[in-house]
Amino acid sequence: MRIKTILNRVQKFKSFVYGEVRWAEDEREAAIDVELRPRKNSRPLCPECGHRHRRPGYDKRPTQRFEFIPMWGFKVFF
Repeated sequence: MRIKTILNRVQKFKSFVYGEVRWAEDEREAAIDVELRPRKNSRPLCPECGHRHRRPGYDKRPTQRFEFIPMWGFKVFF
């Protein structure tokens, strides 16, 4: 079973889909990096006012990294 399939069964997001899954290793530990992409048919939600907008480019903030629950002892980041 692929990691994206497992994530879809464990934690499915309504407005996002799982993209590329990468193995990330630094000098301290290994981790799994999972890309989250907005669904193509969803309208973006403004983080400032909370309204749904039709035009792209609403979010100007830098990409953030969130830690998910570990899988098989490896940290998982979105």
